[in-house]
Amino acid sequence: MRDLKGRDIKGIADFDKEEIEFTIEVSRELKRMLKMGMPHKLLEGKSLGGIFESPSTRTSISFETAMMQLGGHMLWLDQSRLWVGEAAEEDWRDTILTIDRYLDGIAYRAIRRDRLEAAAEYASIPLLNASCPVEHPCQAFADVMTMMEKKGPVKGAKVALLWGYRSANPPAGLTNSTMLMAGKLGFDLEIACPEGFEPDMNLKALADKAAKESGGSVKIVRSYEEAAKNADFINVYSWVSPEVFAKGLETHFQGDPEFQAQKDKLGDGSWCVTKKVVEMARKDALVMHCMPISRNNEVTDEVLNSPQSIIFDEAENRLHTEKGLLALLMGGYR
Repeated sequence: MRDLKGRDIKGIADFDKEEIEFTIEVSRELKRMLKMGMPHKLLEGKSLGGIFESPSTRTSISFETAMMQLGGHMLWLDQSRLWVGEAAEEDWRDTILTIDRYLDGIAYRAIRRDRLEAAAEYASIPLLNASCPVEHPCQAFADVMTMMEKKGPVKGAKVALLWGYRSANPPAGLTNSTMLMAGKLGFDLEIACPEGFEPDMNLKALADKAAKESGGSVKIVRSYEEAAKNADFINVYSWVSPEVFAKGLETHFQGDPEFQAQKDKLGDGSWCVTKKVVEMARKDALVMHCMPISRNNEVTDEVLNSPQSIIFDEAENRLHTEKGLLALLMGGYR
């Protein structure tokens, strides 16, 4: 297995199977140490810069807490602090090359994939994708860790990823990263979505290639019934293409009016995960959502508040998997 120290993580494609499994193993060990009150100041004296271009609750709080628990520090580098963005006073390359001299790592939540790619190219310190329109590797790690905690090895499990209607337009990053996880780890993923909401087909091709070796599969279907049948996990999420998501800066993440009019036709309840949908899966199926949730639009309160819901376990594991990734990338874990 290659050493992760100093590497950039732009997506799940940057890992092989053994690296994914080792990262989750490290994350689970750090979680155990925290629960037992054992110190693990693996990044003492290290600084992480957080560049967040879109709103965040779980990602921002979990990264900041992760650095604190690892003994390091996180600096918030938003547009009120950087001479880029709306101010457009400084070249992006100059900004990244400057903070590269001060920091030990960057967590970047980007509104555009090309800016993430450029930042990774310019910086010599490790850069971790904290969500972009194309991938959300941190959430995918947390999801897989949660699945393993609840039901053991994920190889051979069936995961239904169900598109749910909401008025806002979140990016497809989690969907794309989950496809790659399925391909590398060997679980069966069935994605149910309306026409026009397909994930990135180039990344699906990569997932399909990996699945040939792992024994997993990735399938896109048009009905909840087909995807949920015999599923071990039901993961609910709403997503749009990177192109629509990018227009969110202008429309507060509502997309362009023509697209929104088409999308709103799907808000008739047919693309909402209800108890009836969950009953299509295995009796012990567990329900996931990366949050934030548009309750009773994407998925009902009855489902989210039921014993089958593990959404808060999932949210907690964002902290532990990010600690694992940071410790490995920034050289704290031996």
